[in-house]
Amino acid sequence: MKQRLSLQNIIGMGFMVFAMFLGAGNLIFPPLAGQMAGTSVWQAAAGFLVTGVGLPLLGVVVISRVGGGFNEITRELPKWLIIAMGSFIFLVIGPLYAVPRTAMVAYEVGMVPFLDAPDTLSRLIFSLVFFVICAYLCLNPGRLLESVGKIITPALIILLTVLGLSPVLSPQGTPSKATDPYSENPFLTGFLEGYMTMDALAALLFGIVIITNLRSHGITSTRALFRHSVVTGFIAAIGLTLVYVSLFYLGATSRDIAPNPDNGGQILSIYVDTLFGTPGKSLLAGVVTLACLTTAIGCITAAAEYFDDVFKQFSYRPLVIAITASCIAFANLGLNQIIELFIPVLLILYPVCIVLILLGLIRDLFANPTLVYRSTLLIALVFSTIDAVKEIQHPFIQLVTSSCKMLPGFDANLGWVLPCALCVLVTGIMGKLITPEPVKDNL
Repeated sequence: MKQRLSLQNIIGMGFMVFAMFLGAGNLIFPPLAGQMAGTSVWQAAAGFLVTGVGLPLLGVVVISRVGGGFNEITRELPKWLIIAMGSFIFLVIGPLYAVPRTAMVAYEVGMVPFLDAPDTLSRLIFSLVFFVICAYLCLNPGRLLESVGKIITPALIILLTVLGLSPVLSPQGTPSKATDPYSENPFLTGFLEGYMTMDALAALLFGIVIITNLRSHGITSTRALFRHSVVTGFIAAIGLTLVYVSLFYLGATSRDIAPNPDNGGQILSIYVDTLFGTPGKSLLAGVVTLACLTTAIGCITAAAEYFDDVFKQFSYRPLVIAITASCIAFANLGLNQIIELFIPVLLILYPVCIVLILLGLIRDLFANPTLVYRSTLLIALVFSTIDAVKEIQHPFIQLVTSSCKMLPGFDANLGWVLPCALCVLVTGIMGKLITPEPVKDNL
């Protein structure tokens, strides 16, 4: 049996992955970064692409290498810890935080501008409609290629093309001098901005969605799954790169018409309103709503498939319904409350997931991967926790964090990088000297 998808299906799968990664936050961050970077826009964009596109692509590659999901790339850890970590990550990125946020961003940008008096009732109605659509599409995960990759995504790409070409065909200004913090090191600042998109976390979720859809189309061998996953990942990466570059340039040429924006969403709103008026608002509403919808579909599907695989007493369809109901409840807490509640959690999770991805790429180099994984992930957890709590004014916390201030990147929430690198080096050498013991199931 031939383990090969048609060119049409490969492109459709790539478009599906592109759409799932392109959340509303990804549309909002680049315009503000581009405006602040000004004449240094391309250096800032290059840094952003490393972490905003490069890391998610590596995540897809790692997942495809093992032919599975989160449990497979963490197999060196005790089983109870794998389940605890995976459940926590999927709850945060799924029903508790990321998915409710997508609905509220879609409501704020895509609906509020057209309402005379937005209120809690309109928000509730919007979230109900939004998540009913999500649940309907998620209940048939094998058909995500058709529903997202072939129907929703082409519409999203058309809208993004119009938005991306606008600053090229009808620029509203020229790039100005870079402002802080882009004036000193635009590449590093852009690098850190891309780091905060959290797409490396999303890669750990969406990998299993890609594998599931490939298997539903008859791709079952490990080699074929890896090959098709990498190809679709590259298609998605190319799409994301084009979108980010165009939005960076849009932001860089927007200072004359949007001189003091609070966020990138304001820049987009003012830009499209200046160029297109009311049709422009409709264009932006369509782009943001479709981007949020596809991201929500991907996250709900991945979370439901993960819990279906780990907890055998639950099945996929009831899980989709339960996750969707939870999303509706949390979405109606309000966007600001959701973001403020989970920022510290994300600061802890993201470095751990970056370490997982990078270790997965070089796993075959280690004589004792269990020692390297367990030690390095523990170090990542400790130092990312320090990053998350360093602003708390408590004597003990300040005593601990003050001893870490000399670490490179500490002020930019990158204090974990050097300790983790040293841990990989030391444990990698130790692994050649210590005979690895079989990993025991701690459940």
